[in-house]
Order: sequence, then structure tokens, then C-alpha cells
Amino acid sequence: MPNLLLSDAAAGWLALLALAVPVAIHLWNRRPGRTVQVGSVRWLQAAANRRLRNLRLEQLALLLLRAAIVGLVALALAGPQWQRQRPARPVRGLVLLAPEVLHPAVLPGLRPTLDSLRRRGYELRQFAPNFRPISATAWQQPDSLALLRPTAGGLPDDYWLRARQAADSFPGRPLRVLSGAALPHFRGARPALPARITWQTVPLPDSSIWLAQAGQLSTDSLRLLVGSSQEEGTTFRMVRLARPRSSGSLAVAGLPGLRYQAGSPARLQQAGQPAVPVQTEPLRVVLYADGRHAAAARYLRAALQAVAPGLARPLEIRTMTPAADLSTSPDWLFWLSDQPVPAAWLARARQGGHLWQETAAAGASVATRLHLAGLLPDAAAPVDVLQLDTSRTPTNQTVIWQTGTGQPVLLREAAGRGSRYLLRTRLQPAWTSLPETAALPTLLLHLLRTESTDAPLFAARPALAERRQLDARQLGAEPWQPVSRLPAQGKLQLPPPLLVDVRAWVVLAALLLFALERGLAYRRAAISLSSSAT
Repeated sequence: MPNLLLSDAAAGWLALLALAVPVAIHLWNRRPGRTVQVGSVRWLQAAANRRLRNLRLEQLALLLLRAAIVGLVALALAGPQWQRQRPARPVRGLVLLAPEVLHPAVLPGLRPTLDSLRRRGYELRQFAPNFRPISATAWQQPDSLALLRPTAGGLPDDYWLRARQAADSFPGRPLRVLSGAALPHFRGARPALPARITWQTVPLPDSSIWLAQAGQLSTDSLRLLVGSSQEEGTTFRMVRLARPRSSGSLAVAGLPGLRYQAGSPARLQQAGQPAVPVQTEPLRVVLYADGRHAAAARYLRAALQAVAPGLARPLEIRTMTPAADLSTSPDWLFWLSDQPVPAAWLARARQGGHLWQETAAAGASVATRLHLAGLLPDAAAPVDVLQLDTSRTPTNQTVIWQTGTGQPVLLREAAGRGSRYLLRTRLQPAWTSLPETAALPTLLLHLLRTESTDAPLFAARPALAERRQLDARQLGAEPWQPVSRLPAQGKLQLPPPLLVDVRAWVVLAALLLFALERGLAYRRAAISLSSSAT
């Protein structure tokens, strides 16, 4: 049904007050009196008083006409629009498939439901840049769908950004997203998404277990670091096995399709994952501490020695002076001093090493704790922070550890092929309880495992190593369900109504009524003039 809509323009509604003007004019606009010959003026005052007491509306048709003109002008100021509802039409839904759900081990379980949706008008597209459609031919060829999966070693796509793009690209259409829940795909806070987007997470066989590092213990022995991620956090286990003499398959629980590739260096390749080189050299760590940081050096050395069994290759720790030769190309350099870092140490960081420093600032007194969800077990003792460098964080540094109130504790800055770490507190009991807890070895082990000097995409390495799963409640999603939980067809949806601006017609009607009013008023004046002349 068509409807007349009025905007909320205040000027239009205030203009309705002008309706009182023609009424007032008619009440006070009296006819010119006739000249009456009387013998005494005493009758004139009585007649005038009687006339004032008998005020009444005259020329009612002219009054209504003028009131209509004022009402039309007010209506035009209010911005009237003629609304006509278009007939409802079915809206085609969209199923957006993330690349990881096209895995050969995942897709067969989804096909019956997706085929049912396709028969009912749903369209399949990739949940990837440009949202390319998946044709019927490609859908029937699993080999073609396998080509749509991302290549190994690439940066993880930002699914929050992709969901907002999908909402803007397909306005008014119901969207159903099928993806995994790996944390690297969900960067930052969850944005506000329209209610027409329904998210479902699909369990992936290769999303929680991966090969993190590989090292050579001896000429005939390998040690593998295998990571496993869940919603609660990431854990690692060490696997020791004999080194193959030639290229071939390796049998490791949880790592199907693992192959050993002989070479210099040798590599381990898992299907769909980046190749992991077999490290033959020990992990070299050099440490320097002056007198003021001697206590921190003792805690740090003890923590490093504690993490040695959890590394894929042997750990070598050496204490060095600032002027010592770095020809051994150490992987980690720990500088515990308020003095500037030597140029040779900075150069080694730019060449692929990792430099660790403690703050040289005095530090401000605080009373907070480290927030390290996912890095420490739930039963771990809390880590108190008593003194902290609270200066402004440069924009080129990334927060690795932070307090529960959001204050950065450990910062990372890229330096050429390597990195620099700045601890904004000190490994001393007067500054933090970190060195007196088991958290320090755990956190150092996580850093030593994450960084890799020969990773081709060094900046992306921490994101690739992070395989934790996002909680479905944070994602606003629900686990994958069969067809009974999905809509069978697109809903009938009313399209936006057709709105026509009718102000021009209202103004034209007001002009016509004004012309009619002028004609009647002229006729009334002419009649009154003739009556007076008589």
C-alpha cells in the first residue's frame, strides 16, 4: 500500500502555526459599514458595541481556502515523500568458504550440506580477496578446489577485515561463513558485524599440530619440536628419531605426510606446510652483564640452562666482554648493562641475531601483574611487576608481554634480518617476581622457539608459529552442524521501498489554491464595493 511519509523537519511543523493567521484575519476583518442617517449620535456607540460582541466567522469558504494554502506550504517544508512498497522477492544467500575448509580431509564432510544449499539457490564463493565464485565445474572437481588453498609460507588472511568487506560487497544478502578458528586469522578486536552474517567454525585436521623446528643431535639422530595448539594455549613436545640416510617418508604421530629431504641443509616437509630446515649447528647464546646487573645475569643463565632440553638443537651459552670477537655468529645476545650496546652487537642483530636488553631507566613504582594468557599454564604462579619503565612506546616496536592493565613489559623491534628486544623492567626481585618463578624459563623457551634466523619470511614467523584456536564465543560463531541447522532456502525479503519526493506537487497545489483564493477575494471586494456604492 502506498503511504505518504513526512520527514522530521522542524521548520515544516512550526509552519503549521501560521494557520492561526487567516482565522485571525477573518475574525477582525469586518465589512465596511453603511452610512445611516440618524437624528442622534447616541445610537452609534450602542451599535458598535453590539457588533464587537457578535464576532463570528464570515466567508467560511475563503477561510478554508486560505488555511489550506498555509497547510500546503507547511507540508512542503516538511519534505513529504510518497512511499510505495515493491513486491517481495527471494534473496539468494551466499556461503563463503575459507581456503582451509577446502582441505581434502575436510571438504567431503561438508559436501552433502553444501550440495543441498546449492540446489536451493545458495551461491558458493571463496572467503578470500575478491570473493571469487566457485563454479559448478570446479565444485565437482576436488583437484580444482585444492588449487584454491593458500600456498605455504604466506601471511594469514585477516578474517575480520574480510567479513566487513563481504558485508559491504553483498548488501541485503544473508551470508554464511565457514572457516577455521586459528588465532592468526583474527587480528585485533572483533568488529561490529551485521546480523545477517552467520559464522560457523569447521574443525581442521592440520590446524592444531605442526612441525616447529628440527635439529641434528648427532650424525645419526634427529630431534623434532612438534607444536600443538588448542583454545587454551600452545604446547610443544620433543620427538627423537633416527636420521634417514636418504630422502623419504618419516613416521611421526600427528604429522601425516612428513618427508625427509636430504641436502645441505636437509629439510623436513609436511604437506601444505613450509619446509623446516634441519639445524646442524648449536643455538649459540652470548651474555654480558656489568656489576649492577650481576643478579639478573645469574637468573637469566639459570633459566637458559633450564630450557635447553626443550630445544630442537643443543644450547651453547658463553659469557663475553663487550670487545669480544663475534665471529661465531651467535643467535642470541643478552646485553645486561646501562651502557650503550656496542656497534658489533648491533651489527650482529641486523645480520640475523636477536639482541636482548634491559631498560636503563630508573623505573616507576607500579603494582600490577603480567598478562600472559596462552603462554603459561593456568596453574602457574602470578608474576608481579613492582617497577616498570612507563615511557611512551615507539610506534615501530611490538608489544610481546604486557601487564593486566595494558602496560608493555617486553617490546620487540625489527632490526634488519634480526630483532631487538627491550625488557622494560629488570630481572631482579626488587623489580619483578619473574626471576623467582617458573615463568621465566617458560617464556624464554617460547621466544627461543619462535625466532628463527633462517626463516625466509622473518616478520611473519611469529604469526605462522601461532596456532591457537579462537574461542567460538569470542568469534560469535557456532560449531559446524549438518543441514538440519541451516536454512533450506533464502528468505523472502522486502526490497527497499520506492520513495518519491512530492514537494513539487504540493507547491503546485498551493499555487493553484492561491490563484483560486485571489479570484474569490477579488470577487468579494467587487461585490462589497458595489454594495457600498448603492
